[in-house]
Amino acid sequence: MKNTAFRRMVHLGIIFISLHVVLFSQQEVLEPAVGKNGMVSTAHPLATETALRILKEGGNAIDAAVAAAFAIGVVEPDGSGLGGGGCMTIYLKDLNETHYINYYQKAPGLVDEIEYSRKIDKLNAKTALVPGTTAGLITALENYGTLDLSSVTKDAVRYAANGFEIDNTLAGIILDNLEVLQQYKETSDIFLPDGFPLMEGDTLKQSKLANTLKVIAAEGKEGFYDCYIATQIVNAINEAGNKFSLEDLKNYNVKVTDALKGTYRGYEIFSANAPQSGATIIQTMNMLEEIDFKELGHFTESAEVLHLMSEVFLRSYADRYFNVGDPDFSELPLELLTSKSFAKERFLTIDKSKTGEAGYRKTPEGFSIEKEEQGHTTHISIIDKDGNMVSLTQTLGTFFGCGFSVEGILFNSSYANFSSKAEVNKMGAGRQPRSTIAPTIILKDGKPFMCLGTPGGGRIIATLSEIMVNVIDFGMNAEEANQAPRFYCQVNDDFLNLEGRISEPIRAELENKGHHLKLYEDFDLFFGGAQFIIVDWDNHEYFGTADKRRGGMALGY
Repeated sequence: MKNTAFRRMVHLGIIFISLHVVLFSQQEVLEPAVGKNGMVSTAHPLATETALRILKEGGNAIDAAVAAAFAIGVVEPDGSGLGGGGCMTIYLKDLNETHYINYYQKAPGLVDEIEYSRKIDKLNAKTALVPGTTAGLITALENYGTLDLSSVTKDAVRYAANGFEIDNTLAGIILDNLEVLQQYKETSDIFLPDGFPLMEGDTLKQSKLANTLKVIAAEGKEGFYDCYIATQIVNAINEAGNKFSLEDLKNYNVKVTDALKGTYRGYEIFSANAPQSGATIIQTMNMLEEIDFKELGHFTESAEVLHLMSEVFLRSYADRYFNVGDPDFSELPLELLTSKSFAKERFLTIDKSKTGEAGYRKTPEGFSIEKEEQGHTTHISIIDKDGNMVSLTQTLGTFFGCGFSVEGILFNSSYANFSSKAEVNKMGAGRQPRSTIAPTIILKDGKPFMCLGTPGGGRIIATLSEIMVNVIDFGMNAEEANQAPRFYCQVNDDFLNLEGRISEPIRAELENKGHHLKLYEDFDLFFGGAQFIIVDWDNHEYFGTADKRRGGMALGY
């Protein structure tokens, strides 16, 4: 009897030790993808493989990014596509130049005539704005690429025409968004054939989208914005309640400007210009520079640090709300927002012992603001053998946009990104709404160091800031920094949102400081899906990571 009990104890001990080793290994051994000639990270393996093929065949980072962007609009149709928009930050190493390409959605000229209700119409055809993806990708290719359009669209056409196998991530998002997908027959026919949602392992074919991509490959921008497809778009979307015109499409223009520049502990940051949120990224990092992380520790180990970072986010998000919009229609105080002196002033307003009495739904002035729509996008990070980098983020707004399709093109839901209260982001003809997307590039000692970005709507700014702190302040490798626990808050939310791996003692201290907490899964899609690359120039190695919160892959060669 004693021997039997002893053997059971030994057996249980062995199991415990084995499990401990496995769990410890899973926690500690986080190895990024490694390459010496190129690195790609996207939210879908097929898009990653497309970009890597382009690099191996001699294309540069811009060629690969454009190819991946066209492809991911097919294989991750919930996040982006021809009916949406986006932006990219480009670094050309030999020229030491950084450029910013803004191809975000724009309001049509007759937007004032749309009978739009924020409550009723935020997920139907009325909420679609004029898309910019096709124009933006082709502009990038023409200005900075080396390959022709047919070469970089080849895989996208193939994935649309022949189909691809749906993974668990897409299957789950389809199930979660049935109401959007059921509204319009063309969309329903694609994702809900015979009335039933496509599931993991099923093949998704998009024949109409394949035909549209073929037209674009042959005719360029005109194939989308000034031909038969444009006429079909205008007729169909207006019948559904919108107010597009052929002139809106024909006159869509891409903005090529300088990226916004800032610094963090000596590293140079280049990020998205307005109306995207690079200014808020820079302001946030300027404020975080006031925290002595080496003394206080990581935010997963110190409630004081997590509290300080949360208070930084509350302030930078509030400043963004009232000061960032379309620069073609408003004078924006970007120089002030991105200055070190302003960041220091704002940081000094933080009470280290408690959160502000106004609460999360109040700005520092006590003005209650509405909650912005939570976007769901996609991100691509690429570096080539010469050190050229592209950080690209594009979106449909929310998952599957507004649910309206024509000619295989699924349209965005970006009207909802305009504000009813902040004058700088008011809806108007030809205006771009503010967006949290912020593709970012970081240089160290004048050389490429990081290429990063993430989807996730309002969480984008917080997530990218946390990743930069993980890498720069705590020396984490790409994979460790990407999979570390995340948190998020802003003035137009009710809670300080935490991933489940933030420990109970930390949570208790935060509650004592007045924070209202909302707990998520250990790795939750709510916090985005970051794709990024770190460069080690001493050994000429690239390290890539794809966020496990979202299906994706990083590959190098």
